[in-house]
Amino acid sequence: MVDQNLSVPKYWRKIPQYYRLTAVKCRKCGRVYFPPRAVCECGSREFDEYELPRRGKLIEYTVLRSVTSDFEKQRPLAFGIADLGGVRVFGQLVDCPNPDKLSEGAEVEVVFRRVKEDSDYGIIYYGFKLRPVKGCW
Repeated sequence: MVDQNLSVPKYWRKIPQYYRLTAVKCRKCGRVYFPPRAVCECGSREFDEYELPRRGKLIEYTVLRSVTSDFEKQRPLAFGIADLGGVRVFGQLVDCPNPDKLSEGAEVEVVFRRVKEDSDYGIIYYGFKLRPVKGCW
């Protein structure tokens, strides 16, 4: 039954992989998937919820210095792939004003930040991003 008093933001917050790092782990082979999926590569449909660690290692990254006018204030933009307990997660790197100081293997942590805002309706979308633990000043 649908909760008639459930607002749209509350509905979205209840989706585990959107605002929490909830993955699934296959009961048969042990593979972990984030975001969750219905069928494992081994064919199993039996999963347990698995909370990913909040910290991990930066595996790869790239820096965008030439951006469209929508992102001019955020330039340069850095994006990376982090290993969080064996699961690779892609995200924007934040709190990093000098991305030249980033390095592969650096420790990163997951933080939740504004992703975008719908100017027509004023809805703010949040999601996870990656932040270097030691910073990059």
